[in-house]
Amino acid sequence: LCFSLRKENFLTGCITVKLRYSNFDTQTKQCSFLYTSSDEFLMDKVTDLFEKLYNKRMLVRLIGVRLTDLVRGNYQISLFDDPKRSINLYQAMDKIRAKHGEHILGRAV
Repeated sequence: LCFSLRKENFLTGCITVKLRYSNFDTQTKQCSFLYTSSDEFLMDKVTDLFEKLYNKRMLVRLIGVRLTDLVRGNYQISLFDDPKRSINLYQAMDKIRAKHGEHILGRAV
């Protein structure tokens, strides 16, 4: 998803996670933040939202992730991380994905 964002030159400012259980009960949670296309940041947000929604006693039928509040732009610059290193890493990963397919490469968790 983040690769597609960067490929199309977008940043997102809001993420929504949807869970539908086997009884068709559907729950959603969303989170707004500064615009970004960072894999790490967005995966952390998805994980946080999922953990708030997930009921271990129910069988899950569907999990959805939606990015909204899209704007044109490149990479989020952070004051606390090494932005040059992060940008170089994402650009290298994006080049490999563009050449060999989107699912060929991922970050270790």
